[in-house]
Amino acid sequence: MAHAVREDATFNPDNPRKSEYFICQMRELFLESNPNLTGDQQDRIHTVLRSIVKASIQKAKEAVVVEQKEDRNERELAKHLLSDYYQYTRPVRNYSSVLNVTVQPQIYNLVEVNEQNEQIKILLWFPQSWKDDYLTWDPKEWNGIERIIIPKSQIWIPDGYIFNTVEETEPLENHNARVRYDGRVEVDFNKLVDLTCPMSVLSFPFDVQLCALQFGSWSYQAHAISFNVLDTFVPKKSKNSEWDIVSFNATKMTTKYGDTLGGFNVYEEIFYYLELRRKPLYYIVVILLPSFLIVTVSNVGLFTPHGVHGDREEHVSLGLTTMLTMAVILDMVTGQMPRSAEGIPLLGMYVLIEFVISVIAVLVSVVIIFAHERMLYLDATPPYWVYKLFSDECKMSLEEIEEDFCSKPADLVQELRFCMEEIKRYLDEQEGTEKNRIIWQRFFSWADILFSIFFFVANCLVTFYMFFEFIF
Repeated sequence: MAHAVREDATFNPDNPRKSEYFICQMRELFLESNPNLTGDQQDRIHTVLRSIVKASIQKAKEAVVVEQKEDRNERELAKHLLSDYYQYTRPVRNYSSVLNVTVQPQIYNLVEVNEQNEQIKILLWFPQSWKDDYLTWDPKEWNGIERIIIPKSQIWIPDGYIFNTVEETEPLENHNARVRYDGRVEVDFNKLVDLTCPMSVLSFPFDVQLCALQFGSWSYQAHAISFNVLDTFVPKKSKNSEWDIVSFNATKMTTKYGDTLGGFNVYEEIFYYLELRRKPLYYIVVILLPSFLIVTVSNVGLFTPHGVHGDREEHVSLGLTTMLTMAVILDMVTGQMPRSAEGIPLLGMYVLIEFVISVIAVLVSVVIIFAHERMLYLDATPPYWVYKLFSDECKMSLEEIEEDFCSKPADLVQELRFCMEEIKRYLDEQEGTEKNRIIWQRFFSWADILFSIFFFVANCLVTFYMFFEFIF
């Protein structure tokens, strides 16, 4: 009997008719071995046999279920999901339904800003998620598995593309997709992109640039794929030595493009606007302050009161050296900027104005040298107002001397008057030239001082006016 039970346990226990037949056979075998049993005893034996068979069948079923659960692991689940999966069409069961793709790009690093070529290079994390109707399962049937990892090359992936890229690469190409039991799929794309970004450098080095990143599906129109845009953000660790990322915002719009068949294709596109602010400290220390100090020292040197002999050749050499220095600095500034029709950058304009100030200062210095030399060469008499301002003559005039001599005896007065006239004539002849030279020397020395102050103040005012709104 026990042997018969063991065989039945392996014999299709799900068929009730065969199970009842097995019980009847076991009852007859038992009665043949014990023919003296009463009717009640026979019924009780039949009931016990039925209970034994049912218990055996239940245990067999539980063993089969346990065995099946042990085989349902992540590997079997992936094989089950991908066995008849087709990755070349949208994973929706209803063709008319729109597939929603959620995107949330993150700027991992601002790699480079190329102002001359008007391009920026950024490293992007581009998470995207959507629902795949053909990648679903019941966790209860698969040992509670709720999430698995599948290579993204094995499933359908949206063809999102950044349209205004010069070059795009994916440093991590063979990465995976995270799939949830309800069909939600999430993939983290890693992109190194070169973007075109028209530069406005009129305020350089205090400029702010706004670059647009145009993203959308390359093939699927708006009725097939719609984008759900989450708030973008920039991680705190994303820093650049020359630029600060001010903001990174997104705007979704629908754009209509004409096709070659005479109709229109309607696409959903997302425009991400990246606002960058330049860190100006480097240019302030390396270009702005040296330019200001060079021109200031040059102007002071050009108009520093000269020696008693009027030598000014070194002053002109100093001015020419300054002009050459400013020309080199101007070439350095403009060489880094794009050849834009907007105009010259602010720092370049400042260096150009400093160059003009240096030129004007040199010209004024040359005019003063020329005028001073001509006055001495022609032995010109200073005008009355110049004589009054710069002469320290303290001798009494002839009229005062004559009035003083009127109280003297007549003969003595005549003799003294004759002597004074001779002395005056002698002084006029011998000291006239030297006196004029000294007066002209004082006049042009004061002219040097005044022009030095004028150009110093003008340089300070120009610098303050041009950079006031940025520095203060």
